[in-house]
Amino acid sequence: MNSSPNRTTISKTLTNTTNYFKQYCSATSIHGFQYFGEDRSIFEKIWWSLIFIICLSGCSIMIYKIYEKYETSPVIVSFATKETPLYKIPFPAVTICPEVKSDVRKFNLTNVFMKKKNNLLLSETEFKNLQYMSLLCDDIDEFRDILINDTLDEFSDNILESLDQIKPAFLPIECKFLGEENQICEDLFIPIFTDEGVCYTFNMLDRSHIFTDRVYRNHYKGYHKIPNDTKSWNMEQGYLDNSKLWVYPWRALFSGANHGLILYLATEEENVEYKCKGIQGFKVVLHSPVRMPRLKQEYIRIPLNQAVVALVHPVVIETSEAVKTFDPEKRFCYFPTERKLQYFRSYSQQNCLFECLTKITLKMCDCVSIFMPSNNMISFSLIIGTFIGDNGTKICGLSKQKCVKQAEEAMHLGELNVFHDVKIDFDGCDCMPLCTDLSYNVETSQTHWNWKNALKEDLDPNILKKSFHLSSLTIYFKFNHFITSQRHELYGPTDFVANFGGLLGLFMGFSILSLAEILYFFTVRICCNVRLYGNWIGLEE
Repeated sequence: MNSSPNRTTISKTLTNTTNYFKQYCSATSIHGFQYFGEDRSIFEKIWWSLIFIICLSGCSIMIYKIYEKYETSPVIVSFATKETPLYKIPFPAVTICPEVKSDVRKFNLTNVFMKKKNNLLLSETEFKNLQYMSLLCDDIDEFRDILINDTLDEFSDNILESLDQIKPAFLPIECKFLGEENQICEDLFIPIFTDEGVCYTFNMLDRSHIFTDRVYRNHYKGYHKIPNDTKSWNMEQGYLDNSKLWVYPWRALFSGANHGLILYLATEEENVEYKCKGIQGFKVVLHSPVRMPRLKQEYIRIPLNQAVVALVHPVVIETSEAVKTFDPEKRFCYFPTERKLQYFRSYSQQNCLFECLTKITLKMCDCVSIFMPSNNMISFSLIIGTFIGDNGTKICGLSKQKCVKQAEEAMHLGELNVFHDVKIDFDGCDCMPLCTDLSYNVETSQTHWNWKNALKEDLDPNILKKSFHLSSLTIYFKFNHFITSQRHELYGPTDFVANFGGLLGLFMGFSILSLAEILYFFTVRICCNVRLYGNWIGLEE
């Protein structure tokens, strides 16, 4: 019996809603809506409905593409509009590793190798040094045949002490930096441990500025301790006090060979041997002062009796303040303080990869290489003085070197699933580049150097009588200025809103006022109609 009143109520509600919708259509600023409120033919209403749907669909597709671009590529890298002078960046750190690893008067590798190969008895010191030296040599197959060891269980400071005791003397005959002659080379070059053994570095930050406390607490015999190191420069801010010219790390004020670094490097003839290294001379790498070099991966070679010239082009990338607001996954880089590493004070892609490689090697081989860091805190490893001890972590011997190589390949080729039998969490590495970074591109040229004739008037006659080889290395910047690369905001929130609103305005005439109209008709107008007219639709027509 109540069905008729209910139908009347529903019919009146639909009529009121239709009338209210017509009021909105006649008042709104959105294009095309006014035709929906007119009493026109069905064909006209269908035609306008199709037009509205097409416009809305096209607008939605384009807005989605803009949003996808905003999500995936919000940052663009471009060149700066103004050149940067050289004095804004430090002169590159130069790390030099002699290919000669031992003084024959202290340890003759070739003789000890032949004794071991012929099954002759070795002393404890000879056997220990042979084990350590074999891990630094290029061709380990010969050593693997006579030294069958998976790990070096008794690894401690002895390896550093042994390598330090048998190392040859570092003999830079002459050093010239920034045009100043007769400098004491020992003051410029500091001994450090790398994956090539004992090396010597120039213009590198002290280990306390590179590594965490657990790494540098017990440095070995002053290795990697810079006496004049300060906190005058960092990667993100550059030089903190530009009023001082002579700050560490040193910087070149001008380009050209006269304002660079010139070295004469000597190698004693009797120390030259080819059992460990097939090519003699020196390995050199130019790197940023905050980075620890790996000479087995990247280097330029300084052969014996050759003059090598290295022209340096700095590569600097900066990041604008606006980009800092993006998540690292969107800008594809990290700032030094955003990622915490276990052994390094500040983040860099190289440091992150180094730690990741260590974890993968330990997982695959149950040991680590002598230059890799470890969680243990008893003694040092070779490259950075990280603590490795007797409580679990072992050093990979010659028999494990194939596994060590596979671990590095697994890290770089993991996404290709080359090593199906090893499950590695590659997402845990997440080693993106630094947002603000400094590196150096190098152009080299070399020629044979008849140094005895060229320097016979400059060198001490007693030196000329000695039997040694001499190599020359000249490093300098090519230009007084350079162009930096900058990460800029390509699509920020403002750009996205502008594109979003522009497309809505182009297709539908939609604006902020249009949104305000919708809110007005659904809230304020209804309340005011009830107060003024006693119903929610206003004046009934």
